[in-house]
Amino acid sequence: MAGHLVKGRFPRRRLVQTAVANLLRRVFQSAARSWARNIASNAPALGSMTLLLVMSGLIGLTGFALHNLEQTEASQASLLHVYLRDDAAGADVVSLMNQLSADRRVSTVVYVTKEDALKRAQRIPGLPELAQASDSNPFPASLDVQVKNIDDVSAIDASVRGDVSVDPVYPTSYDRGAYQRIQAVLFGAAVAGVAFLALLGFVAVMVTMNSIKIAIHSRRDEITIMQLVGAPRWMVRGPFVVEGAITGVLAGAVAGLVTFSLTMTGISLASGTFTQFAPGISISVAAVAAAVVVLVGLGLGSGSSLISLRRHMET
Repeated sequence: MAGHLVKGRFPRRRLVQTAVANLLRRVFQSAARSWARNIASNAPALGSMTLLLVMSGLIGLTGFALHNLEQTEASQASLLHVYLRDDAAGADVVSLMNQLSADRRVSTVVYVTKEDALKRAQRIPGLPELAQASDSNPFPASLDVQVKNIDDVSAIDASVRGDVSVDPVYPTSYDRGAYQRIQAVLFGAAVAGVAFLALLGFVAVMVTMNSIKIAIHSRRDEITIMQLVGAPRWMVRGPFVVEGAITGVLAGAVAGLVTFSLTMTGISLASGTFTQFAPGISISVAAVAAAVVVLVGLGLGSGSSLISLRRHMET
């Protein structure tokens, strides 16, 4: 009786599932085990990267708030208050309004009465006491001139100072160089923040690279065997990249949680003051910042691993 060769049936779907399972086990599971086994060498990288990401998240939120604050200050600096004489004739005031409205550099012109000026001052800390100390309304009527470009405020100010309806003692609210001083302070803060983050980033990358170097040398025999049997380069290097990514994701998760918690604490404990000094910072902005911190940690950890692999692993 002749023997027959029986061929097993292996569905393509099962083959794909098996290949994917082996890939996950080889790259991700082995990387996780190696990371846990080398926790002592990974701890410094995890700590330094967490510190970097916490500072990055907080500085990022601070930069966002400063940007919004700059926009607010720019809007206020481009709003010129032209103070009118108490005895200014109505026709002269109307003439000045028409002159400013016809200027292409001006967006809007709004007349503010003495009563409206007093109501506005009462909402500003310190000014209600000044108003109560006087028997009459000390705040003059004014024209609120919204200038399209902040660079044109000086020219508009010069054009109205000599008008007969303008107060000769205190003609306008223009403060030469006020916005430039704000910009200089914000620019200095931005440079200092970037330099500080660059220093922390360099330390975190170097520490992470050193931890990956230790992992490479501890598994040198395994790497050599895989290269001898012809394993693809990505299969050899993949676990080390995943190890770096694990460090980055864990650091990012901790840093994101800290960033979100600190922001929420600031919003809940001092909502009014916090909104004043950090405009635009909300729960959704804090959540986005936390998510970005996690993604940055992922990129920083895997990127540091790739750099270390190029330096310490033979091709």
